[in-house]
Amino acid sequence: MGLFGNDKEQDARIDALEAHVRAMTEAVQMNQLDVAALHILMLGVQAQVDEKLSKDAVDPSIVALNEQLAVARQEYDKMSTAAADSWSTLHAGATEAVSTLRSSVEEAADRIEKELSD
Repeated sequence: MGLFGNDKEQDARIDALEAHVRAMTEAVQMNQLDVAALHILMLGVQAQVDEKLSKDAVDPSIVALNEQLAVARQEYDKMSTAAADSWSTLHAGATEAVSTLRSSVEEAADRIEKELSD
């Protein structure tokens, strides 16, 4: 006897759940097989690539270019730092010049105003 006295409905629900669980289990197993097959394929491709490319097979001009790029990056970092320092100095100088100009203009305006009022 079922929990609520409806054995047939409960059995049908349990059968449906079991079928669903079986279908999900089959899907998971198929995914695992697909992942394993892809992993095997990837290992094969990696072995072929390792076989085709060795350190000796790399074009020497690419190696030289890579070394030159490393030097260029270091020089760029130095120039960037120098530019940042120069910008700070330039900005401070410009700010001081504008401040001096502003005070000179104010003094001139005060003198003109005083001369006009006298």
